[in-house]
This record gives sequence, C-alpha cells and structure tokens, in this order.
Amino acid sequence: MEERVSDVPDENSKLLTDIQIQLARIEKTLEVVPTLATALESVREIARSADQSTKSAHHRLDMLHTAKDIAEDALRKAEAALATQRLQADDQKWFKRTFYGVIIAAAASGIVAAVWAAIKLGGV
Repeated sequence: MEERVSDVPDENSKLLTDIQIQLARIEKTLEVVPTLATALESVREIARSADQSTKSAHHRLDMLHTAKDIAEDALRKAEAALATQRLQADDQKWFKRTFYGVIIAAAASGIVAAVWAAIKLGGV
C-alpha cells in the first residue's frame, strides 16, 4: 500500500497542475473580454450613426419624390403654355397677313383708280 499512497499525491499534483494550466488558458482567453466590450460599444455607436444616416437619407428621398412631382407638374404646365404661345403666334401671322393684304389691296386699288382717273382726264 505504500506505493499506492505515494502515487496519489503525484496524481493530485498532476491534476492540480492540469487545473492551473486550464485556468491560465481561461484567464488568457478572458483578457480579450474588456477589449471586446470596448469594440462592441464602438460597433453600437456606428450602428446608431448608420441608422440615423439611413433615416435622414430616406427623408431626403421622400423630399426628392415630392420635388419630382412638382417638377413634372411644372413641365406639363410649361409645355401647355408653349403650345398656347404657338397657337397665338399662328393667329398673329394670320392677322398680320390679312391686315397687310387689305392695305396692299387698298393701295393697289388706289393706284388703279388714280391711273384710271388720269386716263379719263387725259383722254377727254
């Protein structure tokens, strides 16, 4: 039995050494935890900032859609106004042609009447 008794302290010593090694490994692994906590807080801040930025961008997009609708309405109104101006320009051309045609016809009639009167006065 003496051999067995002497073996037990060696086994206990070996178990204690294994436990110490495992505890050292756990401590080494846990050294990273404070760094991870700091990194996690940094990631949370970045996520909050990204969320706010996304909300802001979404708001700007909504405003752009409203501006687009307003611009499209303005474009339709401008095209309608240009069409109206073209019609008015055509109407003005017709009026000018009619007015000048009457003046030219009146002047031509006056010249013909003057020539006719000159012929009658000269021939009598």
